[in-house]
Amino acid sequence: MIDIKFASNPELDEHVAVRQDGMISTTYVDDTLAYGLTVKELKEVLKEKYADVLKDTKYMGVIIRSSAPSRVYVAGEVNSPGEFISSGPNLTLLQAIARAGGLKNSAQPDNLIIIRRGDGETQEVYSANYKAAASGEDPKSDVRLASYDVVYVPRSGVGDVYLYFQQYVQQFVPFGFSYALSPQTSVFSR
Repeated sequence: MIDIKFASNPELDEHVAVRQDGMISTTYVDDTLAYGLTVKELKEVLKEKYADVLKDTKYMGVIIRSSAPSRVYVAGEVNSPGEFISSGPNLTLLQAIARAGGLKNSAQPDNLIIIRRGDGETQEVYSANYKAAASGEDPKSDVRLASYDVVYVPRSGVGDVYLYFQQYVQQFVPFGFSYALSPQTSVFSR
């Protein structure tokens, strides 16, 4: 929620919400982009738009009363996949993976995928290297996620082999099955 205040014209003061599309509307100003702007930038945009209505916008104030929480989704080879909600600054890649309980042993940590909805709802896909970020080898790999990003942690090649083993071999071996060759037993019989 955002308060727009006018020292010279308090009757124009408004309490507005940033809509899902990132826009705000007031009594005199329609569809103004607020998402991604700093308070100072939004104030300047509103001053320009109110210039047609008011002679003096010099004493206009913009106050953020509350902000919508940020939502990030983590899926794939993590211990607790799901939606993670935070207020304040958006989560970084390492923070999101930590909230998801860390990586499973079957994860491929050097080839994570971040899916983001861009302009016009087009998908943008980015690759990230968790291993480089976590080790400090490349701190820039710990990118700050945008709200509604999806982080997908793919399974490694070894993880694929283990899954294949579980599905097609291990389930057909009787529980507790084992055998041993003893030196007294001959494999060949006459």
